[in-house]
Amino acid sequence: MGKQICRGIYGDIMIEHTRVVFKNRFRKRQISLKKGLEIIYRLPFAGFIRSDRLWWWRNYIDWIKYVPIEYPNKGMLMVARLNADSAQPNTIRVITTSVLDKRKPQVLKKLFGTETERKING
Repeated sequence: MGKQICRGIYGDIMIEHTRVVFKNRFRKRQISLKKGLEIIYRLPFAGFIRSDRLWWWRNYIDWIKYVPIEYPNKGMLMVARLNADSAQPNTIRVITTSVLDKRKPQVLKKLFGTETERKING
């Protein structure tokens, strides 16, 4: 469960999404990142956005929210919702680091500046 089969010219490849523990959700059990976000936001999961390519996506993002997680690292995930102008409208994507593994979510330990104020006030 939680695995997708991608069929390509090089054969079938199994893709396993990262398993996470969301803070104060799902009885603190490990759940697939894709499945957990689809249940929380009731929107389909479309994949990932690399943090160094975030500038390209800026016209297609409606909002960015921070989801607290406790496993594999304690911190916040950045989740972006794409608007109607994008190729996959009304879907959510997770912001990832710009390292070799493109499916490893970027986990923020703290929020700084206006993001902290926005989270506290809104």
